[in-house]
Amino acid sequence: MRALFHSEWERLWKRKIAWLFLIAIPLIIVLTAKYYIGHNASVPLGSPEHTTAQNFPVMAMIEQLIVVFNVVALVLLTVSFTEEYRSGQLRLVMLRAYGGSQIFWAKWLAFASMMALFFIVYLVSAAIAGYVFFESSPQQTLFYYDHTVSSKYMIGYTLSYYGMAYASIVGTAAVFIAIGVVSRSSTAAIGFGMGFLLCSLGYPLIYDMFNRVTGFGWPAMLKYVSLTEIQFSGIAIMLSDSAAVRGWHAGLWMVLILAGYIAVFTAAARLIFTKSDRFI
Repeated sequence: MRALFHSEWERLWKRKIAWLFLIAIPLIIVLTAKYYIGHNASVPLGSPEHTTAQNFPVMAMIEQLIVVFNVVALVLLTVSFTEEYRSGQLRLVMLRAYGGSQIFWAKWLAFASMMALFFIVYLVSAAIAGYVFFESSPQQTLFYYDHTVSSKYMIGYTLSYYGMAYASIVGTAAVFIAIGVVSRSSTAAIGFGMGFLLCSLGYPLIYDMFNRVTGFGWPAMLKYVSLTEIQFSGIAIMLSDSAAVRGWHAGLWMVLILAGYIAVFTAAARLIFTKSDRFI
């Protein structure tokens, strides 16, 4: 299994998209920093939207998580699962006496490891850029917090935020893998994957509008069935120290949603992937 994982890891690194994204991370960080420099001019000090050296890594992740990281995950999984099947490369791997389940988990672990590396490089780059482009502050104001926090506290918060952001990418990846193994072409896989992201983005807006128009008063937490909504504001809510937000039990709800996506779609993808009539 270790040899198979190593093989899948090398196959992913042969993809130009992996190297392009890795090389592009510093550029993405610099462009994001320039955006927040301009944004600071219209945001008062003490606002959670005001960017400092200490909170820039979190602000940089908020800005790029939904679009950049989701799209990179979609493309990587498409070339790893859909394209290799359609090109016949998967049959060559199976000739080495590896089972479908072994190949599936090796691909999944190789992808998860690569995304973890991207997150680490992104975090380190953002931490350096924060002190280069922004002023330091002894106290930070966070979203959904009733009080300011120290710079030392911000370190733990940042690590927690990146951990939850990574978990959200694992959740979307489970959906993308399921889409990839049922798609007959890479174009279809990317198209359906982008469609899922657009539906996930649109659902909270439609849900809120429907709730207001009908007056049903359905729980606001139901909009966090959307993975992109968890990425947009849900992570901050999960890490909130506000007494009002803690009463919602939001963290448990969203963790269950993420776990559900991962369990259901990973199980479905593995079942389809290991069907002999499709992949052998």
